[in-house]
Amino acid sequence: MKALAFLLLALLPAVAAPSGAVIREDGAVYLEDLIPKPVKLAITADAPIFYKIDMARYLGTLQRGQLVEVQAISGRAYRVRGAAQQGQVAGWVEPKFLSPLKREFIESVHQNAARKAEVDALIARNEVAINMTPEEVGRALGRPGKKTARLDAQGRAETWEFIRYERVPQEVTGYDRTGRLVTSIVYVKVPSGKLSVSFHNDLVAALEQSEGVLERDARVKLVPAPFAVVY
Repeated sequence: MKALAFLLLALLPAVAAPSGAVIREDGAVYLEDLIPKPVKLAITADAPIFYKIDMARYLGTLQRGQLVEVQAISGRAYRVRGAAQQGQVAGWVEPKFLSPLKREFIESVHQNAARKAEVDALIARNEVAINMTPEEVGRALGRPGKKTARLDAQGRAETWEFIRYERVPQEVTGYDRTGRLVTSIVYVKVPSGKLSVSFHNDLVAALEQSEGVLERDARVKLVPAPFAVVY
């Protein structure tokens, strides 16, 4: 019976990753996180493509002359999607088999990746900083309670207002199921302050706190503005 079970397992097809899923490798920068349009390069010589960034598990060979979509880049390999003899594949290819990317493009991609890591850390702590975008501020603080906007010679200016809350313990007294008088602690959400976020040309230009102290550390946080990606 065990031999039959092993035979059946061997005959079953391998479970594929969900369609469109990209397996993330350490040390690589994934372009879908940074730029909206796909980057395509030409295969300059028949190129072996591998499943892992360390060139483990050969998947096939990409033929010279075809265009492939670049999904991620690292110093040693690029993740691409293209057509091999075996059909459509996505995996890692050495850069020497591809038409070169501009140095400015690679530099801007790495700069934006470093900025994204810094901004993501702020968002995880529900914090904002100078030079964050409206989309990033929304991810950090949620929907503002109030928005105002104006246009002038310097461009577009906008202000978002957020009410901050804190949970304050309160002692309440009541009766339990047996009719005994008991005291318990409940936490009530109360306003603790207001934060105004001012944007200029779609980047945070100023932060203003009022009606209470929102942060013990009042130093202004600053992140780089998004870098222009030239491709």
